[in-house]
Amino acid sequence: MSDPQGIARAVREALAALVAAPEGGLEARFTAPLVTAIVAEAVEDARLVPALAEVSGALERVGVPRGRQFVLLGHDGTASHVDVRARAAQLHRELALVAFAHEPDGATFTAGRAGDGTPIELDDELREAEGVLCIGRGFAAAGRVVGGPWLLVPGVASARTRLALAGARARGGERAAMEFALAAEAAVPVDLAVCWDEQGRVVAGRGRERFAALARAAGFP
Repeated sequence: MSDPQGIARAVREALAALVAAPEGGLEARFTAPLVTAIVAEAVEDARLVPALAEVSGALERVGVPRGRQFVLLGHDGTASHVDVRARAAQLHRELALVAFAHEPDGATFTAGRAGDGTPIELDDELREAEGVLCIGRGFAAAGRVVGGPWLLVPGVASARTRLALAGARARGGERAAMEFALAAEAAVPVDLAVCWDEQGRVVAGRGRERFAALARAAGFP
């Protein structure tokens, strides 16, 4: 699914379905005009703009004004990612949202530590965020996860944390890398994750549960 109306409708339905979750709908998760970081991936994906527009509008309707929302665009440094600064500027023009491009060598803060004590450093823009939302690709296949927890690490992680992630993967394979990424979400809890698969099916929920479900689907208990 790549048509704007289709993905917007799918996101809208996924957000509406949240009311049946234990945490309730958006109004129960964003209970005040919180400074809300929307973490996304700087890839060429026609679904991102309409999905962001839908989520941003939904936040506004529950009391988080557009001026209290910002987009933080991350990437893993591969050739599949577009120019992050140019993409952030484009999102600002199209959505009238403040958008930042993550710089791995830029300002970061220590959000927490992995299981072995390794510091997890994330973009400094997240330091003052009162709400965190991840949006973008999120699906699993045998032995791998696309998107989901990777939006935080390596997506908006420092260069040192990216090296630490690579080290974890070298020592323990994809399972160890996934544990590292999930530790980042434990350090910076994701209040809402909105993820779609290759067919454009959209699911929404707390980052903790959605990311753990992706890990299980990939075969990582």
